Amino acid sequence: MQQSFKNVSEQAVRAVGSMSEVSRRFGFSSVQSVANWISKDRVPPERVIKLCQWGGWSVTPHQLRPDIYPNAKDGMPGK
Repeated sequence: MQQSFKNVSEQAVRAVGSMSEVSRRFGFSSVQSVANWISKDRVPPERVIKLCQWGGWSVTPHQLRPDIYPNAKDGMPGK
């Protein structure tokens, strides 16, 4: 059964585990920032690589922020 996600930002967060887990890893005091990423479908540029890395690259920087990473392999390990 395939999971349904609101958007690619939620998919990236769920690849890590949960909003709480992502918030904890970034050192946030609440999940509000991560919830805003999902509601606006926009992860801040400085958080993209770590979020993708923590999710095992199941969502790529290009998928998450094509405005910053215009090529499919941009931001990926070894690039």
